[in-house]
Order: sequence, then structure tokens, then C-alpha cells
Amino acid sequence: MKVSTDSLILGSYVPVAGVCRALDLGTGSGLLALMLAQRQPMLRVDAIDADQDAVAQARENFIASPWPERMTSYLADVASWQASQNYDLIICNPPYFPQHLASATAAREMARQGLAPVTAWLACVLRNLSPSGQFYWVVPADQKAPRTEAATACGLQLRDELLVYSTLRKGPRLVIQGWQREPCQHLQQRELVIHAGKGYSAEFRRLTGEFYLAGSG
Repeated sequence: MKVSTDSLILGSYVPVAGVCRALDLGTGSGLLALMLAQRQPMLRVDAIDADQDAVAQARENFIASPWPERMTSYLADVASWQASQNYDLIICNPPYFPQHLASATAAREMARQGLAPVTAWLACVLRNLSPSGQFYWVVPADQKAPRTEAATACGLQLRDELLVYSTLRKGPRLVIQGWQREPCQHLQQRELVIHAGKGYSAEFRRLTGEFYLAGSG
């Protein structure tokens, strides 16, 4: 299974203590859902995707895992997904377009690929998140401001933020944000540097070592 750095960090970082029900939006191969199931033995995960091939692949990966009875994949779009019960945790690594693309171009490309706009992803979160639940997503650093504005406009409260750097010599390239419905008194902000010298940093290995052999050596 292909493992992207952003999903690897997101799935390792998200807090799962006390979480019983989770939703993975746009699951793809099911990587994030599998990581959650591994980290929390009591957790049940629903995973949705609008792509039929992705759902089939996720289902195969779930069946082959040690936790098939706790994982379910669905062919569904974020614009219409409504679960019978709300979730304690919602997680997603949503699709995005480079900042330089004109909005009209991005909109046409999203329509061609069947992708929903950010507002649809957030509306899905609001429909399905429990009153005390948490929502985590990963966004490119150059899209942090508009994504933060969109989530805040929906009434979500930013609770924590992880700035991810490739090296200390460069600015952040990814941002992981945690959101909740309830008012947040204090925003926790942290930083993670992936590379140090010719290898991975100690902090990156500590965070991801449970899942990624290259991160544990």
C-alpha cells in the first residue's frame, strides 16, 4: 500500500484516546482508517469514498487486516453522507489544488474528477460530528489561511495545530489542524521537522515509528 507522508503524519498525530466511533472521509486505500484501528483497539471506523475503485481497494485492505470486524468501507460522497450515529472523531486528507490555479479552473477540474469543494467536506463534518467530537485534517501550508477561514465560518473552533517542515531551512509545507464544536480556551501549536541531516529527525521517528519502518530505525 502506498504511504504518503502527509497521511502518515496525520494518522500518527491524531489523538484517539477514548474514541469509539471514527469516520475517514475520502479514504482512498484506507490507510488512515487502518492506522486509527491499530492505535485504538476499541475503535470502529467507517470509511467513505466517491471512487468505486478506491472503495474496493480499501475493503480488500480492511479484510486483510487484523481488525476487519471493526472497519467498513462505503461508496459515498461527502455531500450526501449521513450516518445513523455521530462520530467521536472525523479525519480526512482532502484533495487540493495548487494556489496558483484560478478558482474557475480548479472548479472545472473538481467537477471533472467528481470532487467536492471544501465547503462540502466541512458540511459533512458538521452533520456527522458529535457535540464533543473532534475533526482533524491536513492542508498545504499555502492554503492554511483559506481553509482556516472556511472552517471557522462553519462554526468550528480550532483546538490544535501542527506545522510540518521538511527541513529547518525551509518554511512549513503542511499543517495539521484539529477542530471541535465547543469553544476552545487555548490553542496548542506545535512543530515537526521531518528530516535532520541525511535521515529522519528523532521527533519524526518517535511519532511515526509504530507504522513506518523507515521512521523507526
